[in-house]
Amino acid sequence: MTSRSMVTAVPVWLATVVALIVVVLTLPADAHLASVPLVAASAVLLSFGLQVATQRTDGVVRRLLITIVGIVVITAVASGLMLTLPGVD
Repeated sequence: MTSRSMVTAVPVWLATVVALIVVVLTLPADAHLASVPLVAASAVLLSFGLQVATQRTDGVVRRLLITIVGIVVITAVASGLMLTLPGVD
């Protein structure tokens, strides 16, 4: 991975983690899993926005792929934790 890929991926990953924590802390337990796709979709839109903001066309597909794979992994782990940990869901 190049540093340019990480510059656009890490902020999106952090925003995804923060959004998932906010979901768990603020929403009722029965709405946690229903909110995960909304968080993931918002993160994908944020990643597209960051790619447009960088105004670099070379490597955009690679940067988006790295970012979106990270989003999928983060939301999958969060969903698994919401299903398995007592008191979270």
